Amino acid sequence: MKHLLTLLRQARAAWNARAPRERLMLAVMSAVVLVALLWSLVDWTRAERQRLSAALPAAQAQLAAMRDAAAELERLQREPPRSAPAPASAAKTLENSAKARGLNIEVKPGTDSIRINGSGGFDPVIEWLAEMQRDSGLRIVRLNANRDGAGVRIEAELGSGEH
Repeated sequence: MKHLLTLLRQARAAWNARAPRERLMLAVMSAVVLVALLWSLVDWTRAERQRLSAALPAAQAQLAAMRDAAAELERLQREPPRSAPAPASAAKTLENSAKARGLNIEVKPGTDSIRINGSGGFDPVIEWLAEMQRDSGLRIVRLNANRDGAGVRIEAELGSGEH
């Protein structure tokens, strides 16, 4: 505290040692700097308010979408799991679905799983696998995918996914 009082006395002495004209010029410059700082603060506040008012509707829409997704997830968790069809009955449907998408896929039913070998474009193969999993209830138990020219070659085993 004593050090602060000493500094204030020194500042007052330095101020009083200045000529009146110099004191006036320093006061005016200080006022100009203060006005510029206040102006900058007001401008920044206005710009930030505009940015936030534009971002609020997007954030509200995102929150609504998240709430919808959470409600859908809760609904899906309440549903009983579907049982997978017998491999023999699902194999022909899977093969026809693959051919309809233009995929060169061979489907071989086993006793408790289905083996798949074939190739096609990457996106169509992935979309077919996702659709197959969604619609048939079969799950990918094993998958080997390798680049094949512009597409992909897959070897997979599908089953009920219950282990």
